[in-house]
Amino acid sequence: MDTHDQKAETNAPGFIAPSSNVAQPEWELQTLPGHPEGEGAPFIPEEAIIAETAPIVNRKDQKARTPFQESLRRFRRDKRAMISLGIIIFMVVISLIGPFIYQHIGGPYKGPFSTQAIGPGVYHTYDHQELDRTHELPSAQYWLGTDGIGRDLLARLLQGMLISIVLAIVVEIVDITLGISIGVLAGYYGGWIDQLLARIADLLFAFPGLLFVILLAGILGTWADDHLTSIPIVGPNGNARLLLVSLGLAFTAWPLMARYVRGQTLQLREQQFIEAAKTAGTKDITILVRHIVPNLFSIVMVASTLNISGTIVGEAGISYLGLGVQPPGSSIGLMIAQASQSLTAYPWELLVPSLTLVIIVLSFSFIGDGLRDAFDPHSKD
Repeated sequence: MDTHDQKAETNAPGFIAPSSNVAQPEWELQTLPGHPEGEGAPFIPEEAIIAETAPIVNRKDQKARTPFQESLRRFRRDKRAMISLGIIIFMVVISLIGPFIYQHIGGPYKGPFSTQAIGPGVYHTYDHQELDRTHELPSAQYWLGTDGIGRDLLARLLQGMLISIVLAIVVEIVDITLGISIGVLAGYYGGWIDQLLARIADLLFAFPGLLFVILLAGILGTWADDHLTSIPIVGPNGNARLLLVSLGLAFTAWPLMARYVRGQTLQLREQQFIEAAKTAGTKDITILVRHIVPNLFSIVMVASTLNISGTIVGEAGISYLGLGVQPPGSSIGLMIAQASQSLTAYPWELLVPSLTLVIIVLSFSFIGDGLRDAFDPHSKD
């Protein structure tokens, strides 16, 4: 367009020229140093550049959270679940390192029935008896007192907490392994595999789990005491029957986990990324391991956490009936059973293990509720 056309446009009817009296931003009126007024590029202050570009930089630096990170953020906001998690961590740590520390606290002691002095490494163990120190209240030597045959209640409580937690972990490992394996196969392949596995699970659902464990421990308990004592950790000190109890509890717990996993797998196998993997020629085992199982993490974690409470209560009930841990071993259920015989005279001995059991069960329940609300926010509706 030549200058003649430009003049014609500016002189055309209805054209309004920009006013020269309109106030301009202060930074637009400044010029670069050393340039005559009105010449050169405008000078822009540094603070103006920072103010304009900061939101853009922040938006680029801020990364979007993944669904898993968002779920963890919701879980961390649950104060009840976080307090419960702290309690469980404390109990796990104190049951692991507490006995070692406790057995180095205190001085030598010589009782009327001992020929030489014994140190805290002996009288602070869960199976040592001091028949002249029965039913003592908490003291500097015995922090939680002693039971009916002079054993340290704190040492026995630490051992009982360790038994409960270890048993719960073993049961959940078996439960998760069987539950995921059977549930994924049934949900992914369907057909006769699904029908066969579903009938097996229904058969186990129809049989009371606690009754099965009682039957197993009652029939094979004596055999375990005679033949499993050579197994390290499990066998000595009356713990031989723990293997039977753990296997029985795990055997009756996996059908519920398999049902959860099967239902989730039925939904996942219809997703587009699974169809795309099949179209690309990916093998079924690769799809199961790399695409199906990782997406089951949330439901498996929630279900297993909630199941731990039932496992601990089940073990305590079996030991209370005298079919679990045997003397001189220690478990929370066995401590409750022994203290109930002198409940009227010495209620403190029953209160300590009972309160500990309640705290452990409630803590795991609150953690499970927090995980469920975090990974499935719609469950609150």
